[in-house]
Amino acid sequence: MGNLGNYQLITTIAKKVGGPMVLLCATLGSGYIIGRTIEAGGKKAFKAPVAAFKKWNTPCATKGQLFRVVTDGEDSSGLKLTAGDEYRVLECDGDAILIEVLNDPNSPYFVSSEFLTTISDFPAEDTGKVQTGD
Repeated sequence: MGNLGNYQLITTIAKKVGGPMVLLCATLGSGYIIGRTIEAGGKKAFKAPVAAFKKWNTPCATKGQLFRVVTDGEDSSGLKLTAGDEYRVLECDGDAILIEVLNDPNSPYFVSSEFLTTISDFPAEDTGKVQTGD
């Protein structure tokens, strides 16, 4: 007798929506819409950390390379480089480049790739990351 109340509830709902076939179609349709919505949200939630992980693990294209300063310059943090100075790229992340200025006991420094391209032979098209083709 415990499920008789549930049977009456389903029968009442079926009558209100126009019969059992209409109720079945409405249930299947709403289940499909809810399922697709959850699937789309799950895909977005999965793609964001995967993209961040790929970006984080992409190697620096200029890491370890030695560059020569061709014109004097000073960046916004006060780092002064003069023509003839040499620096090595230690790490990079987007526009932020960690460099070691040779023969400078205060190294390393964080500078922008834009600053490095204006004063040295640092490649202008380098964004700090190797292109993976994705």
